[in-house]
Amino acid sequence: MTTSTADPSDHHVSFSIPWPVLLVAGLMVVGLLAVSGAYGFHGDEMYYVVAGQHPAFGYVDQPPLTPLLSAASVALLGVTPTAVRLLPALEMGLVVVLIALMAHDLGGSRRAQVLAATTAALSGYLAAGHLDTTSEPDLLAWAVILWLIVKLLAGGDRRLWLVVGVAAGIGLENKDTVLYLGAGLAAGLLLDRRWDVVCSPWAWAAIAIAVLLWAPNLIWQAANGWPQLTMAARIGGYAADNRAQFVPFLWLFTGPLLFVVTVAGWGWMLDANAAAPWRAIGIAGVVILVLVAVSGGKAYYGIGIVAPFMAAGGILVDRWLGRGHRRLRAGAFIAAAALSGALLVLLTVPILPPATFATSSLPATDPILAEQIGWPQFVATVEGVVGALPADERARAVILTNDYSEASPLVLLGTGLPPVYSGHNAFWEWGPPPADRTVVVHVGDWRPEDWSQYFVGCRDVAHIDNRLGIENGEQGKAVTVCTGLRAPWTTIWPSLRTIS
Repeated sequence: MTTSTADPSDHHVSFSIPWPVLLVAGLMVVGLLAVSGAYGFHGDEMYYVVAGQHPAFGYVDQPPLTPLLSAASVALLGVTPTAVRLLPALEMGLVVVLIALMAHDLGGSRRAQVLAATTAALSGYLAAGHLDTTSEPDLLAWAVILWLIVKLLAGGDRRLWLVVGVAAGIGLENKDTVLYLGAGLAAGLLLDRRWDVVCSPWAWAAIAIAVLLWAPNLIWQAANGWPQLTMAARIGGYAADNRAQFVPFLWLFTGPLLFVVTVAGWGWMLDANAAAPWRAIGIAGVVILVLVAVSGGKAYYGIGIVAPFMAAGGILVDRWLGRGHRRLRAGAFIAAAALSGALLVLLTVPILPPATFATSSLPATDPILAEQIGWPQFVATVEGVVGALPADERARAVILTNDYSEASPLVLLGTGLPPVYSGHNAFWEWGPPPADRTVVVHVGDWRPEDWSQYFVGCRDVAHIDNRLGIENGEQGKAVTVCTGLRAPWTTIWPSLRTIS
């Protein structure tokens, strides 16, 4: 493995990727797919599939891209966790490759590219690749944009701005957090006095392309009263908790023992003379994290900015290894990488048998994994309640759930069930139930709590049990049967709407 430095003047798009980088990315993807079906779906994943089965230019809580991709994955590959997690795993593998390419474009050697790829593959990108959420396309969009910006700031072909616009527009059709990246880069360019970029018609063309591609979702939002602003306000209500999680999440995402690599790369971009062409990206990182913190957004909203800092960190580790005691230093890096990666895998990937996981402290440490267990038992319990109804009640029954993560598995995994409804987020748009469905099988907590104003004859007939004693969001929740309505569904339905 050579330590020669790549020529930083080569700013054309290059896909000459060292084979060890492809090996690192490939191993990450294969490992993720090997355990993708070990537990089960997450509630959010099933919600995206159901949302995508109701095609639209937008939903109350997100743009349309992830739901449409999730529904397409299930339509092509079947209703399994692996089907929806194939694309996220490939997306995160591509991010690893893009970070290695950034290391090349920042002047890094072949070894630096491999080190950067290794750091990325053993970071939060690995954890993200296990789930099908809006985060994976978002992280990929940020990585593509930042890779192109690295090239452009060093004098790359200005036509690449058009590709930046396309990537940003597609990203905005998945998650509005791309706006944080745009705001951060704009501030970074202004503060770094990069007037060559600020005044470039190519850069402004990129903005125009992004807005044009984003327009369908913007029009949908405007036509539906801007529900994502309501959603943002709800998230802002947890601002204090979000801010408290900010630094721990940044540390964990960049690797419990490898975070120093990313931090060092960030510092290099902000201060080193050799990093002057890319100073705006370093400044953008500061601006983005401040914006997320001030707005009270979730800790992961701006995490995609770490990609170029990981790339720069790979270069610094490469230089550090070349300063003597190479075997000792290489051993230290390998040990830190192995321990860091092992901890992330244990916390975020289902490598333990469910019974072993249940008896550990992990369900409380990582509720995301805990939420992937127990859905077959959940669905079976509701099916049993419905099956026990008298025939005349079953014919008039409807299922009403507290939230979308309870409604979605019943839609996707249930058999022989009455129509399923919920007042939560996009599910509310698909109601109300038919007027003749007057027997209600309610699942989960009541929302609103004073449900007696809407339903009569209610009795708890079962409780959800995942059979492992895991205290996740559904464990112990009641399944209730109500035999009548106090008012028509058209009167009740507006009061059941919840956006959160």
